[in-house]
Amino acid sequence: MGTKLKDIMSGREIKPSELSGKTIAIDAFNWIFQFLTTIRMADGSYLTDKEGRITTHLNGLFYRSINLLSNKINPVFVFDGPAPKFKKKTLEERKTLKEEAIALSKSASTPEEKAMYLRRAARIDDYIVESSKELLNLMGISTIQAPAEGEAQAAKLSEDSLVYAAASQDYDTFLFGAKRVVRNLNVTNRRKVLRKGISSAVMPEVFETSECLNKLGISREGLILIALFSGTDYNKGVDGVGPKKALQLVKKKDKASLLSSYDFGSDYDINDIFGYFLHPNVLKLDSLPQQKKLDTGGLLDFLCEKHGFEKDRVLQSIEKLDIKQGSLFDYG
Repeated sequence: MGTKLKDIMSGREIKPSELSGKTIAIDAFNWIFQFLTTIRMADGSYLTDKEGRITTHLNGLFYRSINLLSNKINPVFVFDGPAPKFKKKTLEERKTLKEEAIALSKSASTPEEKAMYLRRAARIDDYIVESSKELLNLMGISTIQAPAEGEAQAAKLSEDSLVYAAASQDYDTFLFGAKRVVRNLNVTNRRKVLRKGISSAVMPEVFETSECLNKLGISREGLILIALFSGTDYNKGVDGVGPKKALQLVKKKDKASLLSSYDFGSDYDINDIFGYFLHPNVLKLDSLPQQKKLDTGGLLDFLCEKHGFEKDRVLQSIEKLDIKQGSLFDYG
């Protein structure tokens, strides 16, 4: 879910072609959760293979990654490790909400209502993580296992200029130090509006962190303070203080007086949470993992033989890459 900074952060809409030749660090859990929520059968159930294994996430990852690669966008997927202790209460609350959603789906009065509750119950388990990594490896796409938050690791890759940008829908990526963030990285430019059952055009946005901070007249530390006031995955926030009001406070008072004067809604020392955003648990890498070539045979076996994907469609997608760029990784 992340923090709520939409009202004060502004990016620039771009065409996917502007990212051609760029390497993008992708918050894998962020994407996978989107797929698990949106790619469903009419009754709200997941796509599955003949063995009953979920394939919703594989469908989303394969076809969206194909679209990125065919536009010469080079993705590197970063996976979450164990969450920091500050996130314990948030995870417990999410678990409770998912359990409630499952219970409500069983007593739903209409198929649409049932589907709505089932989407709310989406969760990422070990099978989904491991099968996602296996698919990406067969596609020749690099993956990185973060020691903690995936978006923090993606931000670190951006901060160290190992990638052009970090891609995530969560604004926490800015707090963790990303130089540049891409939102809405979907080259088909369409997002389904669930309740209305229609799709609307959504263009990717690029946010230059330094430009955003200069426009607001604050530092990264100030942005972290604003997030703590508004609420993050690690704290509830201060009642009655949203991003705009927090911005005014941050410009008037220093960090020490602000952190000592308000109840930020956490069982932990708010100074420790501030420090974690500033110095998260991440890997320090000198370079990205070496890229591999797409394994056509292995990919067909994994998707079609093991998980029941339509072979002709998978082959057409792979051929689209060859037609457009000759080989997958002729670019940096």
